Amino acid sequence: GLLALALAFTACGGGGPSADNVPGKVLVLGLDGAEWDLLGPMIEAGEMPNLARIMERGVYGKLRSLEPLNKSPVIWTTIGTGRTPAEHGIGSFVDKGQNRPVTGNVRRVRALWNILSGVDRRVGVVGWMVTWPAEEVNGFMVSDYLQYSARESRKTEKRTYPPEIESELLADVIPWENVSWEFVQRFLDSPLDTTAMDGRLEKLLKPIKWISAGDRTFARVAEKLYTRERPDFMAVYLRGMDTMGHKYWNFMNAETVRGISLDPLGLEYCRGAMKAYYRFTDELVGPLINMVGEDTAIIVVSDHGFRGGARLGIQMHKLDGVILMAGPGVGRGEITGANVYDITPTSLVLMGLPPAEDMRGKVLW
Repeated sequence: GLLALALAFTACGGGGPSADNVPGKVLVLGLDGAEWDLLGPMIEAGEMPNLARIMERGVYGKLRSLEPLNKSPVIWTTIGTGRTPAEHGIGSFVDKGQNRPVTGNVRRVRALWNILSGVDRRVGVVGWMVTWPAEEVNGFMVSDYLQYSARESRKTEKRTYPPEIESELLADVIPWENVSWEFVQRFLDSPLDTTAMDGRLEKLLKPIKWISAGDRTFARVAEKLYTRERPDFMAVYLRGMDTMGHKYWNFMNAETVRGISLDPLGLEYCRGAMKAYYRFTDELVGPLINMVGEDTAIIVVSDHGFRGGARLGIQMHKLDGVILMAGPGVGRGEITGANVYDITPTSLVLMGLPPAEDMRGKVLW
């Protein structure tokens, strides 16, 4: 679809920024699986004040994902490169030829952070999907493998660039086993009696421990490194909204779910878990928004939306994710027609660089 962006366009002085502009700065926040039909009403209700600030002073709307709908590693690599799956070479969670998790060294094209490093802009990347082993960049990269302990993964080397920051950052990793049931309680409808926890209830609720631990870890690491290094471009990825959706979304709208038997314990404890996790994510996003200056454009994106009523995998995903964008050169109002190919060219132009002509995405103005 065409971009209905008159508001944003006029706010840029009519022509939008060009490569001649003063180089800007960009913060990209990736929220996996963020769904507009849940996010929008919660923002309006005042439940997500940090994302509301971006929406109020910028543009917002739906972000079309890859068609046909694909898996998250494929989409996030497209968001970070502006390239098609056929071009970038990341096809799934698993590298079928090697029968092992797909890794960043399989990617065949340069990502935003490589392009910017090549023109002497400082970059920071934290937690982005398929970034292990960490690449040499003009700045720092913390791969998505930082959260794994040595016993969970053999891939405990090359988790950061430069390599020497890893030992420092391990103190910021929150082991999921250390997350208390008291912390889990904030996501639940009924009080937990931890003295009487049985195996079924523990199995139902334990995912909240590792999901929240990963997001807290990467948000904490991102804030720490950004504050110290002040890169021109920063990308931070939080996976929890999507993973929570796969575990707990159906409990939220149980009356609309057909043909799937829902765990009665889930109905007792987890009807409000998704909204609680959206509020929690907004809390994590707050310091990340606050750490950047007025000279920084903020882009919040999800790779796809989310739906209830399905059982597995991408059956639970929707083609439209979300985009919120605010900062220098960005106007105000709702946008339409944005898609996942547009994030890289838009980021390049916001940073005063020309968009690559061989990328299929457009610049969002």
